[in-house]
Amino acid sequence: MPHTSVIISIYNQPKALAMSLAGYRRQSDTDFELIVADDGSDDEVRRLVDGFRAEAPFPVRHVWQENRGYRRAKIANTAVRESVGRLILLSDGDCIPHRDFVRVHRAAHRPNGFSVGGYVRIGLEESRALTPEAVARGEHERHLTPAIRRAHRWKHLHNLFYILIGKRDRPKAYGANIGVDRETYYAVNGYDENFDGFGKEDSDLRNRLRAYGAVAVSVWGKAFVFHLDHGLDDKRPSGPGRIRGDNPYYYRSHVPARCENGLVKTPPGLP
Repeated sequence: MPHTSVIISIYNQPKALAMSLAGYRRQSDTDFELIVADDGSDDEVRRLVDGFRAEAPFPVRHVWQENRGYRRAKIANTAVRESVGRLILLSDGDCIPHRDFVRVHRAAHRPNGFSVGGYVRIGLEESRALTPEAVARGEHERHLTPAIRRAHRWKHLHNLFYILIGKRDRPKAYGANIGVDRETYYAVNGYDENFDGFGKEDSDLRNRLRAYGAVAVSVWGKAFVFHLDHGLDDKRPSGPGRIRGDNPYYYRSHVPARCENGLVKTPPGLP
């Protein structure tokens, strides 16, 4: 049974996903399964995953739900229910992992804990110039410059301070770079599926993990993903429920550690 379950959320970005998958083939720690959590893509993504599965040195699965707008929280929970790893590692299909991405999160894994890292942004022209073959050679990692490393270390120090003083909305949560202990993810009932539409579901998960008392670990400066420009794929998410915007649900007055509409559906009035 693999130690880690990597959950990659995707919607109709096959070019980006091909490079993301190539990044997982070169991981220094291969004791993981990979589940593509598909929020309603067409068959091109399924065919890509099927082809990758035939060659990957680790288990690969594809879970899919009907396209009814942005429902990343729901499909991520579905993927987690089908996973087996003790560590749930959440990422996105438009992000290429650093070679040590899985290894760093695994080293940070602890009972009742979660780890959060950052990202390196790759511009549109640089994203277009990359290929899965180039990723296999590690060429994307040249974007991790000394200046960016210093900036990430500085953010890491900020996170350590905010964790120390108990600030609820830190460490800064980036949804493509979060590791959560499996039992702890279940304790807070996973992602809140009331986030139906783009925005804030990752921050909400972080806030509820902190409210539950989970131990926060910053891996900024250690665990990196490389975020490809959204213009890379012509089939970029669009349409109702797929537009970026602030989510008023995030700012509700009372946020319990365990959400009602998550991995397990809690009927109203029950604890």
